[in-house]
Amino acid sequence: MNAKTLQWLGAGLVFASVAGSAVAQSLGEHPAVVVAREWNSREIDPNSFIVLPPAATQFLAAAPAEEDKAKASEQSAR
Repeated sequence: MNAKTLQWLGAGLVFASVAGSAVAQSLGEHPAVVVAREWNSREIDPNSFIVLPPAATQFLAAAPAEEDKAKASEQSAR
């Protein structure tokens, strides 16, 4: 064996001793199992109120342009 081969072999042994063995870890419980177990201990009842999303549709009684014209004519009449 030459010196270069021994260096590679030594580096491989050092790396193998430092590296930990690959041990499988458990993934834990399925999210549905966690929800089912903690369902009765939740703090907020989602059925007690309805919160609209930020991009909810809003219906106006009149078009915005008509409201602006009405406000402008009221202000000019004063």
